[in-house]
Amino acid sequence: MPFTWRDLLDIFLVTLLFYFLWRLMVGTRALNLVRGLLVYLLVWFLANLLGLSTLSWILGNAATLGAFALIVVFQPELRGLLERLGRPQGPRATSLALEELLLGVARLAERRYGALIALERRTPLGEYAATGEVLDARLSARLLVTLFYPGTPLHDGGAILREGRLLAAGCLFPLSEASLGLGTRHRAALGLSEVSDALVLVVSEETGNIRVAEGGKLSPPLTLEALRARLKEALHA
Repeated sequence: MPFTWRDLLDIFLVTLLFYFLWRLMVGTRALNLVRGLLVYLLVWFLANLLGLSTLSWILGNAATLGAFALIVVFQPELRGLLERLGRPQGPRATSLALEELLLGVARLAERRYGALIALERRTPLGEYAATGEVLDARLSARLLVTLFYPGTPLHDGGAILREGRLLAAGCLFPLSEASLGLGTRHRAALGLSEVSDALVLVVSEETGNIRVAEGGKLSPPLTLEALRARLKEALHA
């Protein structure tokens, strides 16, 4: 059969589908699942190719049972993927999340509640989210103030924002080796910015100053308007 434009369109759409599925799975346990499945299928293919009938029979039967087991084990991830597909991510959703973040940071600074907030960009922060409590909650100023209220179980860790939502809180970030006379929160903000492209906000509990760590560099104290401009620039980039 001759190769037609329909075949080309079919290939393009399938490639696009796999690309979006990959984007949805990045930073979740599902990504490790996909890697494991690829190894499983490769072994199964080699067993059939080499005529290893017993191994091929075992892998073939295990695949049927494994499919049902995976649905049960990874039910939270599957639900999360469907929610992310249906979640609005347009300019309005981003703008609302930004305003809630700014309002929350302003209240934290005013009350001098120490805070550490990372905005995920291209580099997945799933491994750091796994060190804390995964929430995947709608971002709000009240929620941020509650999380970083002194004495609460999660106030000492960092919070991670993904696509305008609060992904996790109480997370452990790598500490920077830079000796700038900084406290632990500032070193953690710098440390995460050194190993990822995340934009990390830090509020000092001593002074209430707001700073931003990006690319291994820490900004001077920022006003709310300067922070707003910095966040908008980062989001557009």
